[in-house]
Amino acid sequence: MKIIKYLLLFSAAILLCSDFYPTSSYVPVLMDRDEMERAVKLEPPRPMIEPGKIYYKTPWLMIVEKYKGVHLIDNSNPANPEKIGFVHIDGVRDIAMKNDVLYADNAVDLIAIKFNESLTSVSVSQRLRNYFPEMAAPDGWGIPSYAFANRPANSVIVAWKTNNSNR
Repeated sequence: MKIIKYLLLFSAAILLCSDFYPTSSYVPVLMDRDEMERAVKLEPPRPMIEPGKIYYKTPWLMIVEKYKGVHLIDNSNPANPEKIGFVHIDGVRDIAMKNDVLYADNAVDLIAIKFNESLTSVSVSQRLRNYFPEMAAPDGWGIPSYAFANRPANSVIVAWKTNNSNR
């Protein structure tokens, strides 16, 4: 029995001193905060690559493009929906709408977006800075410590990409 205790203690010490520990298979994509705030704009329609949540407000469909923005689709004729534009929003994962104001997460910020009458431009009418915590890696391992090594000042995590080297 005593030998088993020593073996368990020895094994635990080896594991704690070794480089074997689980890490995320993702690395953060960083962006300068000022650049992120200026980047919210209406762009021409683009193909959907990684669609996420869908929001419907007559006659519009809004489909999140994970970490990139929101596709705007006119669904006045459901038999023939028409892509109208793309609202570029770095770090977006979720949206909601109330009284013609689109609410979205812009990485760590909550923003309110208003469209002009002709749907040719958008403007951020309100920004709540650091409303959300920084987004953790998609595999659930949180934000790895190496993500903070040599991190530029005033930077924000706006997305995650696969790390094939698996630190």
